[in-house]
Formats: sequence, structure tokens, C-alpha cells
Amino acid sequence: MDLQLTEEQEMTKRMAGELAAKEIAPIAAEIDETGRFPREVFEKMAQAGLFGILIPPPFGGAGGERLDFVLAVEEIAAASASVALSLVESTGAAFAILAFGSDEQRKKYLPGLAKGERLGAVAVCEPSGGANWQMAVRTRAVADGDEYVVNGSKCFISNAGEADVYIVVVRSDPAKGPLGLSMLIIEKDTPGFSVGTLEDKFGLRGDPTGELVFADCRVPRENLLGQEGDAMKIVPASGVLDSLGQAAIAAGLARAALEAAVQYTKERPVVEPRTLADFETVQSTIAEMAIAVESARLLAYRAAFPATMEGPDPLIFLATIFNKEVAMEVTGQAVRLHGGYGCTRDYAVGRYFRDAKTLSLAPPAIDAIRVMAGKMLLGVPMGPPPGVGGPSR
Repeated sequence: MDLQLTEEQEMTKRMAGELAAKEIAPIAAEIDETGRFPREVFEKMAQAGLFGILIPPPFGGAGGERLDFVLAVEEIAAASASVALSLVESTGAAFAILAFGSDEQRKKYLPGLAKGERLGAVAVCEPSGGANWQMAVRTRAVADGDEYVVNGSKCFISNAGEADVYIVVVRSDPAKGPLGLSMLIIEKDTPGFSVGTLEDKFGLRGDPTGELVFADCRVPRENLLGQEGDAMKIVPASGVLDSLGQAAIAAGLARAALEAAVQYTKERPVVEPRTLADFETVQSTIAEMAIAVESARLLAYRAAFPATMEGPDPLIFLATIFNKEVAMEVTGQAVRLHGGYGCTRDYAVGRYFRDAKTLSLAPPAIDAIRVMAGKMLLGVPMGPPPGVGGPSR
């Protein structure tokens, strides 16, 4: 495997890094403190083409590879994990339409999503759900002529309120259990669709996360993504890209924390002229952090390459597990090296630590993808055990 970046990939990495340093890093602390969605930053990212990296040119994208996407997301995450997560979630929605949408749906939605003129979101999680989301979906879609009537709610949805296009999991046939789950494309201004409570998170605060409410929301049948019952195909497929993006975010977070720790320990005086960096315990800690960070980055890059085995590739999920754990460990060590200052808003490492912990809980959560990766490695079918159905309503 050749890890030498192409000229185009080097350009993508450099462009994303320069944008992150100039436009995002200077306001990252303010985004975290206020929890606001930095629309002006997303406009800059749209101009740079970051939303269309994976979208083919006929639909307004660059037609790049997954490694291009990982490189860009890592650079953005090193400045703000919140901004990077919103980018990943919007790309995931576009990918779902690209992979499973009709020609009409692709023509209607992909150009706006690829150009960043519209944001996307994927809505799976519900208040009664968790890792076994297939069993917990209670949002109903009842066919009525040329429309579906949708009732229910979703929770902890990234880009809530800011997205223009939502890919929503609904239960279209309760009698079929998980095979009765479908996905609808629901636009922001659809009557009967509203955004409920936005969560006041302690990490990833710039990524608006909240509740979606559907009350007799009428959605055209033509907005069905794929066929009825296809959610069990679409969610895992889009989840692969989401997991890869989160692995890249975790790598960027860990890298930023390491860089901050190196700078701080070199500048923090202890006994003149010695600094923290002159002590062997600090040197050893920095070395261990660097090993973890470089391992996480390389694993994310490797996971972006095409699978080398038949069937689902567990490497992406292994990268997500490893990188999320590395991000928590490295950001924690960075806070420790800063001492009491690491717990103040004067230094970014506290934000990195909170973001890493919140990312570890973002779906797909570490425990859930650990099970998914294990099933792939063992050749065990995905989904709930055979014969187990979903809720009756």
C-alpha cells in the first residue's frame, strides 16, 4: 500500500489546513463558549469545495476519494471538531442520496449539498433508542395516496435546525420489524416538521444537536429513499462514511492536543532556565502521545482505502474505535500536562478534552461499533437476533 499522497491530495490537505487556520481556529473558542453555529465558516468551506469532495462532478462535486475526505476532515477538526462533525454529517446525507436515491432525487438534492448551499442531516436516533436503533424506531410513516403521513420524533440529531435536507428513518410497516423500516427525504420547511429542544452539550458545542418533531407531516411518496424496507441497507452504508469521518475527527483532535502540549511544555518555566520539556517524565509522556496520534492518523488513512477483503470491511470501525479512544487519552494527557491551566478557558486543551469525550458518545458509539466490527470479523449477520421484532407502534 502506497501512502504517498497525490498532488491533488496534498492540495486538498493544504487548502483545508489553511482555511482551518485562517477562518476557524481564531473563532473556535468563541464557538465553544457560545454554542453558536458559525454560518460564515460554512460559507467559506462551501467556496473551497469541501462539501462536494465525494460527490461526482455531474452533481457539482469534485469526485474525490475517501482519503481526500479524511485529509480535509482531519485538518478542520484540528481547529474545531464541532465544525468538522457538521461537515461529516452533511456529507453523510449527500452520500445516502448518491448511493440509494433515484435519478430525480440526485438531480434535485445533490448539487445544493455538494456546493454547500444546503446542509444535510441523517436522523435515526429516538428517545427510546440506543445501539439497537432497529428495535426502537417509533416514528411512523403511513401511506395516504401520493404521500406519507409522518408522526414521531428524533433526538440528538446533528445539524438540527441548520440542515435543509433530512434523511429520516421511519417505520412504514410495523408487522415486519426491522425490515419494515424505510427512509424519507424531508425538507426543512415541510408543514408538520419542526425542530424541538436543542441540547446544551458540554462538548462539540458548535454542532447543533437536538430534537426533530413530526406531527401529521405530509411527505411526497417520491421522497422515499430507495424502496420501502431499505433502511437496514441505507443506515449501515451511510454509517460507514460517518464512522470514517469520526475517525478523522478524532485524529485531528488528538493531533491538536499533542501540538498544544508540546508548545506549552516548551514554554512553561519551572526553574530558570529549565522548562517542563526538560524533564524526562514529560518527554516520555509526549513520546507516548505522539505514538498514539501517528497511529490514529495512519489508521484513518488506511481505513480510507478500498477494502482488501470481500464483504463489509471492519477496518473503518476498528479505526473509529481506536481513534476515539486515542482522542480521549491524548486530550486527557494534554490537560494533565497543563495542570490547573488545562481546566481553564485560557487554553484550548480543555475544549479538546470535552470534544473528545462527547465524540466518543456520538452515534455510532464505541460500544456499538465494537459489536459491529466483531460481527464482521466473525461473519455474524448484522442486526438484532433472528426472530426479534420491533415495537408494535
